[in-house]
Amino acid sequence: MAGLETQGTQEPAGFFRSTNFRCMIALIVGLALAFGLQPVNGLTPLGVRAIAVIVPTLILWLTVNTHWSCLLFSALLIMAGVMTPTAVWAGSMGHFAPTLVLVFTLLGQCLNATGAIDKVAAWFITRKFVSGRPYAFMGMFFFSNLFIGLFMQNLALAIIYLDLTVRVCGKLGIKKGHTLYTCLVLGVLWGNSVLTTASPIAKTLPNIMMGILHTQLGITITYGQWFAVGIPFSIAMFVVIMIVARLMKPDVSPLRDLDIDAFAKSTPPLSKSGKIALLVMCSLLMVILLPDLFLAMGLFVPISNYFVQIGPTVPAILAVVALCLIRADGQAVMDFPTAAKSVPMTLIVFIAAVILMGVPISDDGTGIVAWLGNILSPMVAGLSPVWIIIAMIAGILVVTNLISNAVTMVLFFNIGVVMLAETGTSIGAFGLLLSLATSTMACLMPSASLQLPLFYGPGHITVASSYKANLLFVFLAFLVVLAFIPIVSAVVTI
Repeated sequence: MAGLETQGTQEPAGFFRSTNFRCMIALIVGLALAFGLQPVNGLTPLGVRAIAVIVPTLILWLTVNTHWSCLLFSALLIMAGVMTPTAVWAGSMGHFAPTLVLVFTLLGQCLNATGAIDKVAAWFITRKFVSGRPYAFMGMFFFSNLFIGLFMQNLALAIIYLDLTVRVCGKLGIKKGHTLYTCLVLGVLWGNSVLTTASPIAKTLPNIMMGILHTQLGITITYGQWFAVGIPFSIAMFVVIMIVARLMKPDVSPLRDLDIDAFAKSTPPLSKSGKIALLVMCSLLMVILLPDLFLAMGLFVPISNYFVQIGPTVPAILAVVALCLIRADGQAVMDFPTAAKSVPMTLIVFIAAVILMGVPISDDGTGIVAWLGNILSPMVAGLSPVWIIIAMIAGILVVTNLISNAVTMVLFFNIGVVMLAETGTSIGAFGLLLSLATSTMACLMPSASLQLPLFYGPGHITVASSYKANLLFVFLAFLVVLAFIPIVSAVVTI
C-alpha cells in the first residue's frame, strides 16, 4: 500500500517484493538518470542532478513509504549539490505549512480530549425532527461529519466518526455487513474525503498546495479564499452524499425505532474545559476568516491588512498558548505533552518534503520547467485551457485511486503548471481545483489516502461491497468538480 501510510511494519515476503529490492530499483533509476539524462531542451546539468534525486524519491513514496524517504530526499539534495544545507532546511521544516498543520492538530486534539467534538456531534443527530425519520437522521449525521471536519485533522476525524458510527450501530442492533452499517460508514468516508481539501485547517493537501504555490510561484491563497470555495463545495458534495445514500436503498428500519432522547441523555454534558476550548477555537476562526471579508467590504482596513499579512499560523499558535495557560477544573485546558502525542509526525515530515521538492523544480537554474514545457507543449497544442484541465481531472480520477492522493496532487500540479504556462490560466485557481479533485475522488481503494485503511482495514467495508456506491459517488464528484471551475476561477484570479 503506497502513499502516506506508515508502511514497513511487516516486510513483504520474497526479495522481489521487499523494501530492499524497491530501494535498489530507485537507486538504479537515480544513477541511470544522473549519468544518462542529457542537459538538452533547456535542462541544465544542475537540473539533471535534481531529477536524479526527485524521480527515485517519487518511486520510494509510491512503493515504500513517505517518512524516512522524505528525510533521505533532503540529504540527497545537499549531497548532489542541488541545494545548500541552509536552503534545504529553510525550504522544508522552516516553511509555514508544517507548523500550521502542527498547531491545528494540537487544537483538534484539545477539542476531542475535552469532549467538545462528541458533544457537537451528538447535538446534530439528536434533534427532535430526526426522530422516526431515517434519512433526516442520516443527513444530520453526515452533515455533522462535514461540519466538524472543517476544523479537524482528517485522520483524527476518521477515528472519531468511525467510533461514533459503531456506537450508533450498536444502539440500532446492526453489525458489519448490514446495508445500513455500510451506508453510514461510506457516508463518513465520503465526507472525510471531501474535507481532505475543502477546508485548509489542519489538512495536509491544502497546506501542501498553498506551500507549493507560494514557494514555486509566489502565489498566496488565503484561508478566506479557500473557504469561499471549500464551503460551497462541501454543501454540493453533501447533496451528492445524500443522493448516493438514497440510491443505495439501505434497510433503514432500525433508525425508525431509535430513541433519540435516550441517545441524547447518554452523552455527558460539556465540561468547562470543553466550553473554553470551543470558545477559543471560534475566536481563532473569526480572527483568521474575518479580515478577508472586512477587506472586501472596505472595513477596518489597517487591522485587517495586519492579520492577513501575519497569516493564520501566528493566531493559531497564540490559541494553543492560551489553552495551555487557561485553567479549568484545577488543570490547564490543554495538556501540551499529551496533545503533542497526537501530532502525525510522518505527515509533518511529508509536507515539508513535498514543499521542498518544488524549489529545484521551479528554479530557473535547473531548467526543469523549461525542459518539461518543451516536451509537453506539443501534446496540448490547439487545446483550450478548459479542455486541458478537464483531461487532467479525468486522469486524476484514475490515478488518485491507485496511489496516494498527496503524491497524485504534486505530480499533476507540476505537469499542469507547464501545460498551462502560456494559456493565461490562473495557476492559483488551477491548484485549488486540483486539490479538490485529488482528494474528493480518492475513495475506491485503501491506498488512495491516509485515512482509508481505517475504513477498509478493520472490515467496516470492503472494496467488493462498496465499489458500486463508490463508483457512483466518484462520477458525481467528477461532475461537481467540473461545475466548480468557474467558481474557483472567480475567487482566485492569480
